[in-house]
Amino acid sequence: MKMRVVQGMGALLALTVALTVSAAIELKGAEAPDFVLKSVTGKNLRLSEYRGEVVMLSFSASWYGDCRTQLEELAGMHSRYRDAGVTLLTVSLDQSERQASDLAKSLKSAYPVLHDAGGAVGRMYEIGKLPAIVLIDRSGTVREVFEGYRRGNELEYLERVQALLRE
Repeated sequence: MKMRVVQGMGALLALTVALTVSAAIELKGAEAPDFVLKSVTGKNLRLSEYRGEVVMLSFSASWYGDCRTQLEELAGMHSRYRDAGVTLLTVSLDQSERQASDLAKSLKSAYPVLHDAGGAVGRMYEIGKLPAIVLIDRSGTVREVFEGYRRGNELEYLERVQALLRE
């Protein structure tokens, strides 16, 4: 009996995760939900202030190694394309501001790292799996949602960012 309950709970959890993942992807084509978060430097930033730029909105956490790897790759894209109008904003889902700040320092980030203290922005974007990237076009529309990390994803991100820059 215990085994069936555990299996049932596992299936329910898998279904919940699958629904959450697909919910984030359903944001494609919708206006990006606006938010204001405090950066680890102390400045409040509003997403809508970046209209007119292509935004790579990255959701991460310092405790997850794939997030760090992905952020290192995104940082390279950001430095290469920022003069062309690409902005990288990282939303840290860490519990404490110190963890978010330590993440920014360890990566020597040249881009804003924002702390989502209660996870409200992560819930607003229905992020189900880390790391996650939401690509937002110049008009503020969500164009792509990538959840999870696989080596080689950076080529797909690069292609999508370049396509958005050409529009």
